Order: sequence, then structure tokens, then C-alpha cells
Amino acid sequence: MAKYQVAVLGCGSIFSRHLAALRANAADFEFVGYFEPELEIQAKLATELVAQRKYANEDELFNDTTVNCVVILTPSNLHYQQASRALLNGKHVIIEKPASFKAEQILALEKLAAAQNLDIFCVLQVRLNQSIELVKRVLSENLLGEIRGSSLIQRWQRPAGYFSGWRGSYAGCGGVLNEFGIHYLDIMQYLLGVPQVVDAKFYKTKFKDAEVADTAYALLDFGSFGATLEICLAAEPHNIEVLLTIMGSTGYIKLGGKSLDQVVAVEFLNDEIKQRYADICQQVLGYTIDNQVTIGACPHHPELYKQIIHNPELFKLPNTYNVIQLIEQINDLDKK
Repeated sequence: MAKYQVAVLGCGSIFSRHLAALRANAADFEFVGYFEPELEIQAKLATELVAQRKYANEDELFNDTTVNCVVILTPSNLHYQQASRALLNGKHVIIEKPASFKAEQILALEKLAAAQNLDIFCVLQVRLNQSIELVKRVLSENLLGEIRGSSLIQRWQRPAGYFSGWRGSYAGCGGVLNEFGIHYLDIMQYLLGVPQVVDAKFYKTKFKDAEVADTAYALLDFGSFGATLEICLAAEPHNIEVLLTIMGSTGYIKLGGKSLDQVVAVEFLNDEIKQRYADICQQVLGYTIDNQVTIGACPHHPELYKQIIHNPELFKLPNTYNVIQLIEQINDLDKK
């Protein structure tokens, strides 16, 4: 029998990735059943998932004693309450971002899971990009020298009606940072440490009638250096870029691509450091790269499920605490 007998709660747009991941890791995850309240999605799934149980409601799912793991893919504002309920019903949890809008609730879930002797995992799949592992090594071996500054830019496009339904309110989606910027903010603090927020400002530039702002700017303080943040959903006519630049006393590196999966620029002061960088590329990737190279993009959900089995500490809930706390700080500063 597979280690995890899984029921999925919520079968919206991200469900297909999780379904593929469950099927790719069938030795460890058995997909038992699902609950989806939307009638249109129910009708579609009824013909695709004939071997799985279709629960009539959440109660039926949580009370199924053959299930020992719940995958939560529902609207963001429901995550904390549903994760708590799953844990109280003796289920392990895999939860999409954000696990909660409040850092204190991350701690509460962690405490509850420990009390129940259960695991709760958060979906942080961008950390699996080989480009992130590469930069982690570059920083740990001090190839950039003393860090002097950084910037994170995410300029995306979303259609005019995007902020409707649960995404149309701050209470529903948690704002632009929780809904869109969270993965890349997570990577910034994963690589550079946890900053303090000096200032922040939000704007409604495209979705002017929405409750939720579409653009956020922030100034961050990492102690010995500063950083800037821009998260924007008002680009036209399509996504422009997501970029993370890190500048140091002996060089710089810039990540881009669809999900920070490319090294789009890298330069060093001398040939000795360049050779050390080439050696790291060989060790991490198996080949040497220069600039404008796609290393391997998300989604990595099948690999994430694999790592839950083989390297579970990488995705346990405490890993998301710092980025939730950072988003809280930015949101709170804008309200002042």
C-alpha cells in the first residue's frame, strides 16, 4: 500500500499539476478521492476520474478513515481552516501557497501537526529550479564577494476580469503578494536571508475598480545592503519578465525566464572566479553555462512529491514562515 492515501480538496486550475504528480509517484501516493463544489468542474471530472471517490461535501472527505493525507487546492482564504481541520481528523497535509495569510497561523499549524504526530507540507516548487541551487552554491562559496544590492521584479499580465470571485477581495486572495509574488519573494529570502521592510506602496493601475491592488513596490533592508521589490500584474499585452538580480563586490548574477529558471546574465571580476563558477555549473548541472541559458523551469510538482518522500524537511511548513511574515510586513506598511 502507498504511504499516503490521498484525498484532494479543490480541483481548480492547479489540480492538473497535482494529479500528474500523484500519478508520477504512484508507489508512494494513492489518489483515493476528491471534493469540488463547482458544478461545472464536477461534470468535467466525473468522466475523467471514474476510479476515484467523489465526496458529496468536505465532511465526507475529512471523515473518510481510509484517507491519511489531504491535498488542499482551494481558494487561499480557506487554507488555514481546512488544514487545521485535516490535522484534527488525523490527516497529513499538502497545501498550496499561501498556507495562510498570517505568520502566527503558520506557527499554530506547525504546533497542531506536531501534537497530532502528523506532517504538513507547503508547495514551494520554485526552490526546485536548478538555477536556484546554482545561485545558492555561488553565494555559499562567496563568488559574488560582499553583497551590495538586489532587486526583484515581476511584471505580469492578467485579463481585465481576473480579480473577480474569491480573487476579487483582499480577504479572499490576501493581495497581490500572497497571490502572485509569494514564490519569488520566497526565493529572494531563501537566497539572501530575511530582510526588514523599510517602506512599501501599492497601486491600482489597471484593475482600478478592484479591492485588490495590482502593483506593489517595497524597499527592503538586509542589514549590510538594501533591495527593491516590484510586483506588477498590469503589463500589456502579455507577461514581460520576472527577474532577480544580486550584485556583489566581485560580480553579479541575474535570474530570469518564466520562473527564475534562467541565468540571463552573469559576470565576475577575474578569471579565477569565472573558473570556480564553471566548476559549480558542472557539479550542479553536469555542464557549463554562460548567459541566456534555460536550466529547467517549473512546474516541478512531480519532483516536489518525490522529495516529500525522500527529503521531507525541504517542504515542511516552517519553510514558508519567513515569506508569510515578510508579506505581512509589506502589507502592514502600506496600510499605515
